[in-house]
Amino acid sequence: MSTEYSNNENQTLLNTQYRSVRSGIFSRKRHWKNLIVLSLTFLFCFTAYGAIQNIQSSVNTSNGLGFLSLAIVYGSLMLSSLLAPTVIKYFGAKWTIVFATLCYCIYSYANFFPSYAILIPSSFLLGFSAAPLWVAQGTYLTTSAIQLSELINEVPEFVISRFNGVMFAFFQTNQIWGNILSFTILDAGTEDQKPTNVSSCGSQSCGAPIESNQPSPGKNEVQLLFCIFSVSGMLAVFLSICFLDEQPSATTRIETDTGSSLSLVLSTVRLMGNFKLFLLIPVFVYTGIEQAFIFGDFTKSYITCTQGVSAVGLVMIAFGVSDVISSLICGQLEKITGRIFLFCLGSVVHTGLLVYLYVWKPNQQAEWQLYIIAVGWGVGDAVFQTQCASIIGVIFASCQEPAFSNYQFWQSAGFCISFVLSIPDGICIFHKIIGIGIWLLFSMITYFVCECKIRRETNQVVFADL
Repeated sequence: MSTEYSNNENQTLLNTQYRSVRSGIFSRKRHWKNLIVLSLTFLFCFTAYGAIQNIQSSVNTSNGLGFLSLAIVYGSLMLSSLLAPTVIKYFGAKWTIVFATLCYCIYSYANFFPSYAILIPSSFLLGFSAAPLWVAQGTYLTTSAIQLSELINEVPEFVISRFNGVMFAFFQTNQIWGNILSFTILDAGTEDQKPTNVSSCGSQSCGAPIESNQPSPGKNEVQLLFCIFSVSGMLAVFLSICFLDEQPSATTRIETDTGSSLSLVLSTVRLMGNFKLFLLIPVFVYTGIEQAFIFGDFTKSYITCTQGVSAVGLVMIAFGVSDVISSLICGQLEKITGRIFLFCLGSVVHTGLLVYLYVWKPNQQAEWQLYIIAVGWGVGDAVFQTQCASIIGVIFASCQEPAFSNYQFWQSAGFCISFVLSIPDGICIFHKIIGIGIWLLFSMITYFVCECKIRRETNQVVFADL
């Protein structure tokens, strides 16, 4: 696909939305410094949370506590998505990030005492802070990219995509560092043995607990791991307080009337009526479903069930490395290929892997297949993460907070649905695989309709440059 669409259509779309954003606040170096600090903050924060999420379904197996905790996190995240613009209005993007990362630390501490009385309330707290965190990140990054694009006289979409590529490349390395720690510490606490019964692993897994089928790490090793994760979370808080420059909210800078708290909440709800955003909702939901599947179902039913819980970290390192490299490439590749090609690439990769996961019967010797699946899933995930963030920044530049709130709301819905269905006595993995595949197809159809509408609005011939 040629770049005529990117250079002409998006320039027209973006120029009409960015007139009120000025680049005079920070220098070019300072914009890049803030991007690096923001990226490192999320890296340290999610080095802890990402690794905990990966092993939650395998470590806290009593009555489905691990899956229930994650379901509550993303269920409360949906509710907080509606309040995120109000939170950012009062605290600003920087301090929203500070307070939210502190809540992530509390969740890490709560895992020292994994009981319903402690873990469930901390899951609610994390969920209610997560949406403001991600909306603040998206707003801060997009506003900074717009300012820099005017400073260097470059097309805003390309700078936004580049910033998202760098941000998610840093962010996805949490899967590397967190899982290195997870593998190193938990492997030292387990005997050198693999599960003995793998007949109910893979797509045949139907929610039954598997703790009796695997070697378990010692309590001391688990608590040491959570201690290190808590320190990592505090480093994120320190970075955001000391080195991240405070920046006016995009809403207060672009909109002439910020409105009351209620109007900001309603702005998120009203934006759901925007036809372009409505068409993107299935894609947003899919980004939550596919991540929940790889973090919860794949780690439990394919890795832990056949290799033991200590192997989760090692396999997910491959996912993290793939995601990092792919995020960097996607950030640069969009300028050459355009969004459509990248979305098609991500959907084709995930579709192929879903088919393989459906027919494959994993066993104790099939380790290399787990790594291949993790790498491939990382490629597809990087596409969906970077391009969803990019398309929001492009289409909804004048209402960033409500748009990113909607993204978090619907992505969290995908997470929540997937984790709820994974609680013991839930549906089988092969049912999930079929459902994910159907939803992916549906989301790509609605995405293409959205692209058609964008092109029609800018007098472009639909797919003429394909």
